[in-house]
Formats: sequence, C-alpha cells, structure tokens
Amino acid sequence: MTVATTRKITFEEYLTYDDGTDKRYDFNDGELIEVTPATVFHNDVMMFLAFFLQSAVQQYQLPYCVRVNSTEIFNGKRTRRPDVLVMTLEQKRGLGNQPDMLYEPCLLAIEIVSPTCRTVDTVEKREEYAQFGISEYWIVDFLLGTFSVLSLVNGTYVEKVYRENDQIISNVFPKLSLSMNQVMADR
Repeated sequence: MTVATTRKITFEEYLTYDDGTDKRYDFNDGELIEVTPATVFHNDVMMFLAFFLQSAVQQYQLPYCVRVNSTEIFNGKRTRRPDVLVMTLEQKRGLGNQPDMLYEPCLLAIEIVSPTCRTVDTVEKREEYAQFGISEYWIVDFLLGTFSVLSLVNGTYVEKVYRENDQIISNVFPKLSLSMNQVMADR
C-alpha cells in the first residue's frame, strides 16, 4: 500500500520519518510503501532461520552478522528490509551508530513468502536483489513447501529448489545442514 503524502520525500527525510504510529515503510523513489505486519508463523520461521544461521556463524567462526527484519538495503532508488539478512562483520562495523542501512550488497537475503505479497517476494525482490548484486537469495515458500536457493551468476540468479528432506546447499554457508522439513518442524 502506497501512503499518500502531499509531496515526495527525500531519502534523507525517510531516514528520520515518523508518522506517530508503529507502521513500517519501505522507501520507493520518494514514496512510502507500507509494509504489512508479519504473521506469527512468518515470525517463527524468521527467528528459526536467524537462530540457525547465527549458530552456524559461531560454530564455524565465520566473519558474518545475522540480522532479523531490521537492516535495510538501499539500491539508490528504493529500500527493502529482508526477513533475514547476513552481512560481513566489516559491513556491520561500517554502520557504526548510523541508521541500519546497507548501501552495498549483503552476503545473503532471505524472504519468507507472504500469501498477500507473493509477487513481491518471488518476482520483484528477485529482480532487485540480483540488480543490487546480492550473491545469494533464499526464498522460503511454506505454502508450496519449497526452499529455493538463488545464486547470482553473471548478474542473474540460478535457482535450486529443495523440498522436504533435501539438504540445502549454500555458497555462503557451505557446511550448512538444513532441510525444508527442519524449517517447518513445529511451526
């Protein structure tokens, strides 16, 4: 949903925008796009993946930082806030005490498909994340029971779809042992 404003706002205004509500917005070329709140199930899957990946970061001593629905990426025109995002520790340090906004590609963006935003999560973000240069993009689609890993090759994502007990293969987390059934267990 686009929020009507009397004029387009600048990106700098977006960084400090507060309409007095708890609503969250993406910035799209001067317009605010309201972000629909996540469902309990969606949040459970986000938290599971974030915890799972943070455990892998610690176990394998990877120089990564895992964020849950907080760090935004800005491609020069619009912002996106992936459900889960993995960046380098160097990127995290570079943020300092600034707004939690990356202006360069993160290592991994994960989206859990929302039934009301299917096209956004599976088509629009795929194109935007590829153009932005995010090397790996995961799409968890609990309605279809699929877990897609998209790897950026020559500016285009190559997709591998996993189901049920298939072991997910990730270039960002090469030692990962994860399946769709694990993601969906008890949720």
